[in-house]
Amino acid sequence: MAWVIKLSNYILVCPNSVPLTEFFSKGEEVVLICNSDLTESDRVVWYRQTAQGNQGILDTQFNLANYPEDLDGRINASDTHSFLVLSNLSLSDSGEYWCAVFYEGVCVSVTKTVLVEWDPFGINSMFYRVYSSLMGCALLGMVCVLITVNLKTRRTAAQTQRSSRVEERGEMKILFHAVVIRGLALSC
Repeated sequence: MAWVIKLSNYILVCPNSVPLTEFFSKGEEVVLICNSDLTESDRVVWYRQTAQGNQGILDTQFNLANYPEDLDGRINASDTHSFLVLSNLSLSDSGEYWCAVFYEGVCVSVTKTVLVEWDPFGINSMFYRVYSSLMGCALLGMVCVLITVNLKTRRTAAQTQRSSRVEERGEMKILFHAVVIRGLALSC
């Protein structure tokens, strides 16, 4: 399997790799890393795919640093082009950032990093994790209370039935003794 990367004027075919995910908050800085041995490369290409479309950022073959306007003043590349630093991030920076490394004209590796804005109250937040845990514990507690009440209700109903049976037996015994005593009294 391979990544097929379509840029404005050419298509790159590179080996498959596991994408990375970076979460960010508005105004923060993120470092995008190109996972490759860049000592044996003759070309590094950085580009991004966002809601605005595909945009080339850096291409060492043409010694081209074509930073998109919205990244102007907010992006820095290392001397070896092994990483990019994006600062003062905003929602419009969300998307996929790719680094493709070439040796003798062949793509030898690609690193895909997905930038996702981190919502402090969203599903990936600590708030959500704590809230979910607390709600799970509360639900478990309510189920335990429900089971306990149900068992006590059944136990009380069973005890009531047993005591009514005992009373019936007691009344029957009293009635039987009364009949026996009356019968003895009549026979005397």
